Amino acid sequence: MVSTRPVPRIVVDVSEAKKLWNAFSDEFLAGAAQTVDWFLNWQSFANSDCLVAALCIEGRPVFLLPLEIERKGSLRIAGYAGGPHANCNFPALEPTQPVKSEDLARLFAALRKARPDIDVVALARQLGKLAGVPNPLMQLPHRANPNVSLAIKLDGNFENILNRHNPKRKTKKHRHVTRRYDDGGGYRIVTAANATEAAAMLDNYFEWKADRLGRAGIKNTYEPKGVKEFFHRLFVDETRSDSPRFQLRALEVAGKYRAVLGKSHARGQTFIDFVGIADDEFINTSPGEFLFYKDIEESCGSDLAIYSFGIGDEPYKRSWSDIETPTYDTDISLTARGRMHSFYLGTRGALVRRIKQNEKIWALVKSARTRLRGQHRA
Repeated sequence: MVSTRPVPRIVVDVSEAKKLWNAFSDEFLAGAAQTVDWFLNWQSFANSDCLVAALCIEGRPVFLLPLEIERKGSLRIAGYAGGPHANCNFPALEPTQPVKSEDLARLFAALRKARPDIDVVALARQLGKLAGVPNPLMQLPHRANPNVSLAIKLDGNFENILNRHNPKRKTKKHRHVTRRYDDGGGYRIVTAANATEAAAMLDNYFEWKADRLGRAGIKNTYEPKGVKEFFHRLFVDETRSDSPRFQLRALEVAGKYRAVLGKSHARGQTFIDFVGIADDEFINTSPGEFLFYKDIEESCGSDLAIYSFGIGDEPYKRSWSDIETPTYDTDISLTARGRMHSFYLGTRGALVRRIKQNEKIWALVKSARTRLRGQHRA
């Protein structure tokens, strides 16, 4: 009798990796950062040490885990390709083909054999489900990530969404800001439709983000070599697609971009991956919130079921959201040093989660960070 259990494969060749994704059925599921374009571009521009851990049946994939390997001190750590930019993660899989815990054990055993230098596989900020399908990795020991994902359930009616949270305040503020923009030279919402628009939006966003992070004393994750080039290629290529998975939108006032957001799509959901605003004469109008208002309104006219603000808990997200989704971290130790690092990650994660759950302590931490690091950088 021929076994129907998945066979593990560790793939490092770019062309072979691409073939794996192309061999999926049209119904396959994946987080936006676990798609072929994201993986191939990250490998090309940001980190060449990438691989795909795959489970296949008769040569066809049923589960793909795209990983990058980074060296931190004496450790080699594998994680989702994209590092801190990979959020709301969910492995690529066939939803009708169950993957059991013993299948995953054989997969990680194959990874250890192929790459004995890897100490631990640290998978962060994962969704427990996507489109109602459970994440097979939740069968392994896991813990809650300090960050949640906030979202809106769309029902095709923007008025219904407005009425859930402070509709009068939102409507009044929107009318007031609209008048400001009209008096200031007029506004429009722009979706990047070509390479020039995509590049301009990203360049503005990177500049604004660097300034804001520097003043807040936060490390700029866009600075490492190749990261900006990665995003440029990813979003520019998507402007040529009839149904883009990654998309840039901007608020333009008086001919200048004042807010930019990047978003991704995954099976009936859209995720906000980043948003940035200009520190100029219109900053007190909250241009980012205005752009969200327009984007949510337009999304109600689509076939989307969920509008997710992605990772992070902020007041403007809470003012819209009616869904709070936890995210999870999973560590698979492959060496003794990996087990020690996994213990460290779990201890650190628990501490950060407790800090973020206490509003007063979290506010003090952010204030101290700005004073000690932000002012020094300034």
